[in-house]
Amino acid sequence: MRIIDFCSLRVGHSFRNRLLHVPGGLTKLIQPRNICEDGDLMFRSDEPLLTDITPRNPLRKNEVLVLNKGRFAAAVFKEPEGECWATSSSVIILTLRNEKVLPEYLALFINSPKGQRKLERLQEMSSVPFVTRRNLEILSIPIPNIEKQHELVVLNHAIREYRRNVLEKTEILKKLLNSELE
Repeated sequence: MRIIDFCSLRVGHSFRNRLLHVPGGLTKLIQPRNICEDGDLMFRSDEPLLTDITPRNPLRKNEVLVLNKGRFAAAVFKEPEGECWATSSSVIILTLRNEKVLPEYLALFINSPKGQRKLERLQEMSSVPFVTRRNLEILSIPIPNIEKQHELVVLNHAIREYRRNVLEKTEILKKLLNSELE
């Protein structure tokens, strides 16, 4: 099934100037660096940036954010309702139009090796590789039944948690080793 068959697509906000933090700004910004290859949105301690712009179409819960310039990654927007969020034009926003596809499954497929290979075939080149909205619309992805999608999402979540725990344990063991060597 092609993405256009079950999603509407739009491009993030086009900023005219450099993104700067505006204390007291009402709109929170998701930048390309916040979208991780494992499907998470990660923010540093000084993020998200605040701005005083008012986007025409603020982000809504369960929209899939696809980074389409330089590297290709997708994450599901899950931030609290009632806050105004936006993203830049280097992110394509996918809004699901039916319940046959889970947003987490869509992001999982795009981030998978198979999804990345498909995106690489659709990419265009300038100084930085990119995928246009039109090319993303025609990306064909397999859509298993909703139960299978849910199982794959749960399995992916378990893999990510396991990876995080192993990395955390490794850091603890390194610190323990280093303290014993001092």
